[in-house]
Amino acid sequence: MKYSLTIAFATILILLSFLNLFSEEKPDIEMFEGKLKSMGGEWFIISDGDFFQLNLAPDAFLKENNITFTAKQLLKVEGLIVDEVIDVYLVHINNVIIKLRDNVGNPLWQEEKQIGHHFVIPNKCIGCQLCVSVCPTEAISMIHGRAVIDADKCIDCGICENGNSDYNGCPTNAIKKLE
Repeated sequence: MKYSLTIAFATILILLSFLNLFSEEKPDIEMFEGKLKSMGGEWFIISDGDFFQLNLAPDAFLKENNITFTAKQLLKVEGLIVDEVIDVYLVHINNVIIKLRDNVGNPLWQEEKQIGHHFVIPNKCIGCQLCVSVCPTEAISMIHGRAVIDADKCIDCGICENGNSDYNGCPTNAIKKLE
């Protein structure tokens, strides 16, 4: 009986997650145009008198896509403001538009987000939330429809990756242990 309830519960969670994936709306991204400024290894844009930090892609992704920045360069970006930081979705350079994130904000680069001893591979995560429900320390939360592991709360038990007697582990192998 316990096994049947666990399977039923897991099935319901998976169905709800898939519905959530397909119902995600495109966020209202805005256009920003201004001069670039570099401070402390971070890029900022001064647009219409406002000063915003830019959340771009890793340097390797930028280099691979021939994106280079210089201080005082005029630049157009499209993105979403989150806590006074612009999550950049599109960069406009020399009449070319380069996409950094998909329509719902997921990064297009293949960098694995390594947090603590376990980490989530974002492009493998389907947002099913099964790992969230089994984490004994509530170290896993959902951000933009993907699992994220809080290294401060994680005790490295591995249940999210490998499972336990009631859970088989991540169904898409999106959670790995840092070796």
